[in-house]
Amino acid sequence: MIQTETSGVKAFIGVDTGGTFTDTVVTLSDGRLGVGKALSTPGRVEQGVLDSIGQAAAGLGLTLSELLSRTVILTHGTTVGLNALLTGGGARVGLLTTAGFESTLPIAKANKLHGLDELDVTMPVRWRKPDQLVARSRIAGVSERVDVSGAVVRPLDEEQARAAIRRLAERGADSVAVCLLWSPVNDGHERRLAALVAEELPGVHVSCSSAIAPVVGEYERTSTAVLDAYVAPVVATYLRALQERLREDGFGGVLMILRTGGGAEPVEHTLRAPVNTLRSGPVAGLAATAALAAELGHANVVATDVGGTSFDVGLVIGGAMQRASTPMVHRHALAIPVVEVESIGTGGGSLAWLDRGLGALRVGPRSAGADPGPACYGRGGTRPTLTDASAVLGYLSRLGESMPLDVAAAREAIRAHIAEPLGIGVVAAAEGIVRIAADQMRDLIRRTTIQRGHDPSAFALVAFGGAGPQYVSWYADGLGATDVIIPNLAAELSAYGAVSSDLSIGVERGLVPGPVAEAGPAVAAALAELAGGIEADLPGAVDSVTAVSGRAPVLRHTVALRFYRQQRRIELPVAVPVDAAELARLESEFRKRYEEIVGAGTAADGTPVEAVGVRVELVAPVPVSPPATRPGGAAEPVDERAAWFAGAEHRCAVYDWRRLSAGCEITGPAFVESGQTTVVLPPGRRARMDAGGHLHLT
Repeated sequence: MIQTETSGVKAFIGVDTGGTFTDTVVTLSDGRLGVGKALSTPGRVEQGVLDSIGQAAAGLGLTLSELLSRTVILTHGTTVGLNALLTGGGARVGLLTTAGFESTLPIAKANKLHGLDELDVTMPVRWRKPDQLVARSRIAGVSERVDVSGAVVRPLDEEQARAAIRRLAERGADSVAVCLLWSPVNDGHERRLAALVAEELPGVHVSCSSAIAPVVGEYERTSTAVLDAYVAPVVATYLRALQERLREDGFGGVLMILRTGGGAEPVEHTLRAPVNTLRSGPVAGLAATAALAAELGHANVVATDVGGTSFDVGLVIGGAMQRASTPMVHRHALAIPVVEVESIGTGGGSLAWLDRGLGALRVGPRSAGADPGPACYGRGGTRPTLTDASAVLGYLSRLGESMPLDVAAAREAIRAHIAEPLGIGVVAAAEGIVRIAADQMRDLIRRTTIQRGHDPSAFALVAFGGAGPQYVSWYADGLGATDVIIPNLAAELSAYGAVSSDLSIGVERGLVPGPVAEAGPAVAAALAELAGGIEADLPGAVDSVTAVSGRAPVLRHTVALRFYRQQRRIELPVAVPVDAAELARLESEFRKRYEEIVGAGTAADGTPVEAVGVRVELVAPVPVSPPATRPGGAAEPVDERAAWFAGAEHRCAVYDWRRLSAGCEITGPAFVESGQTTVVLPPGRRARMDAGGHLHLT
């Protein structure tokens, strides 16, 4: 039951935890909006969350407890699971699979080039499979077999299974993944194995592939179940600690967690499949970009997020975020819905270093992180970063509202590690760092668009994240974007995407593959069963959202189709009830969409189309106060400071973003500062503010 203080003003909170900063956006039912930014706290992530919320509360004239007591929904994007994967800090996983298929995971049919940088791609000697998350000694086959139709060919040998489970425990497994052949069409054996694990190893986490990813694709399903088992204990520990801290400070609302596939779900649902959190943060920013694009009338947008540790790029095409056709994370295959976001290790905290072999200056992928952070933070960092270069060049005067920068420490770091070894000046070295970082960012945009058949000049470009406004003038150069937009709340856009994300609970089921024209009864029966189950699942969370929004939740139905004997599947929305006309429309739409993805002429008329799965998603809209519009007026600078551009020092006007009026124009060199970020306008750049407080660069 919701314990939130319901009298008076209600609050909605969105929190995005990044590698360096944790951002918060609060929307109040009276139309006010608050923001907070605090350093992330590795090892104590929940503390950074509370620090950030506390800052937002203070800006609204509230204490942390007062704000949390009014909060109906707190939506959180977390990287705890991803960090565990990247650092090797997950569980010791044991895998139970069908006897004879123990090598499915080690064989790893995945593309060995996925996720490699350009140097590795051109050097085959560096190609390798994904890191194994399960030791071969902790993979056990169990005697059972289900065929493609779901019929039991060999019953589960429970005594042999118990012995296999005990062996996994003896070999150190503290989390278990279960993935059996054809469990998507008959999950009985997987559910029984989960019960046996609970009996033999009380308290040990179990991840069943049929519950997490009930889809055809043995390797991808196994990989997903193992990933879930690997990160689940870490994610569960963090989320329970966060829940406890929030309760102690007065929170009685619904805690929701962002999903890798888009939307948010109650934390209880997340704990069933924590693998869905692996890329939740970047997805929130892309969701907010899609909403902004609709507001500004752009159908196609490139979303670019520059944070402390990474540069993320995602596409909005025809108003919709794009789903990955062969999703992966850190080169591990996934069989769950994933919004497509590409990343490189180029962010504000990325380390600048010299490649001694080539004598070349590099930026990233290693990062100074939040602790100690860049040298200019004054927290003990001595290695130069991209942020240090900006501080030396005069682009930044502070971080956030009040954190001063140690420019002398930044100069010394660049001098000692870059300028002196190269025999150049500190300013030239700093400009080189900025230029190389921007080139890397621009290259990722081109790869994300051009290599997928998209012309970047047909897209608007949105720059956000704490460092996006600082560098967009450089990385947008030469792309020919129809519009370059720095949104209001640019530094907190991912947190705003969190607070505005709808509650979404999805379930899916595999079908026995068969011709789509004959699949009507099976599709209709599966959709009806899933819809009945999902409406009964976690009704309290849905009720709490709809009670505030005043809008009833809706069910969305989709069917997964593929060509006969192919692995690639495409999900399409389906109207219910499912009749012959709807099935014919689905087949026609599938062929059209297939050619859009693969190429014209590839959808041969004579090739049968099969239905292989269904999905039902319940969506409850979360209310968000519309942003206030700005009155018109001219721009007046509030300060000025010196900065370096192209080797020359300039006196630059400084503007306060919060004081700018709709329609005003600013000509570079100049800076526009908000409480959380700085827009850098080099000579020749102009910025115009619209009525929504968004800046447009020309």
